Amino acid sequence: MITKLGKENLEKEIKSLQKELERTYKQRNEAAAEGDLKENSAYIFMGERATVLNSQISEAIDDLKQAVIQSAPTQSDVISFGHQVSICFEEDQRTMVITLVGKNDARLKPDWISIKSPIGEALIGKKKFDKVSVNDQIITITDISIGEI
Repeated sequence: MITKLGKENLEKEIKSLQKELERTYKQRNEAAAEGDLKENSAYIFMGERATVLNSQISEAIDDLKQAVIQSAPTQSDVISFGHQVSICFEEDQRTMVITLVGKNDARLKPDWISIKSPIGEALIGKKKFDKVSVNDQIITITDISIGEI
């Protein structure tokens, strides 16, 4: 699951990674022209960099292929993707408001948290006033509303 914004961002990220890969190959070819490849640190580094970029591109493309744009939920009884959840940490009464989104959405807005994170996994399927334990902390769900995704 992904938001529309997350899908657009993932598409931009793939294009950016592909441009970076092109630059890396160009720099690697330039380094290769300098001669002895066994001791050419620039050539070796650019080869390793290309491997990392190819892996990142492959993973992002796989995520994009599997991405299903999820719209905002229509009910607020049970927590699911797209809900905005108010929580209270029992130990220090600290409160927090988060919106549960997919892994590729989580970094797009400060209060967006992945449903695959420990807190996201603990909250999915829960109801208002339920208590969950996350990293040895007890959290109370104080409100559930439809998030702006």
